[in-house]
Amino acid sequence: MASKHYFIFSLVFLTTATFLLAGKCSAQDPVSMTSAALSSLCSDADFSQLCEEITKGASDPKSATQMAIRALILRASNAKALAVKLGSNATGLRKSNFDICVEVYDDAVENLQTSLANIQSGDKGALKSNLSAVLSDIVTCDDAFAESADDPQGLGQTNKVMSKLGSNCLALADEVHF
Repeated sequence: MASKHYFIFSLVFLTTATFLLAGKCSAQDPVSMTSAALSSLCSDADFSQLCEEITKGASDPKSATQMAIRALILRASNAKALAVKLGSNATGLRKSNFDICVEVYDDAVENLQTSLANIQSGDKGALKSNLSAVLSDIVTCDDAFAESADDPQGLGQTNKVMSKLGSNCLALADEVHF
């Protein structure tokens, strides 16, 4: 009877040891993997210094992408507020141009919010599509004023920064694995 219990105990012990050792051999330390991933996270971004500033404190590519998207949402919301303010005193073509920018900034914020939802749902294709749409929105505002060679109150400069942030968001999205 004792040998039967000894056999069962030995079998359970060996099975447990096998699973533990197999798991240790096949998986790397998650902390060191995260550190390595974060050290090169922004290396593929076109604007790596800006990327590093925006994602400071991120714990993984997913959270870094979310941080970058939130930074761009804030920037687009502020740009919209500026366009609304400047457009309220404008007339004619200039007013129409501001209206275009207000509309595309709204679209950009909506696409960015959808991008955050895409991260949560694990839809990388939709994430990249929505982030690309944001870049298109920004260009549409730039194009509205390009015909008149007008940069009202730095809106063009704001669009340049937003384009850089959007480009970085796309680069970070490439690093996210669902």
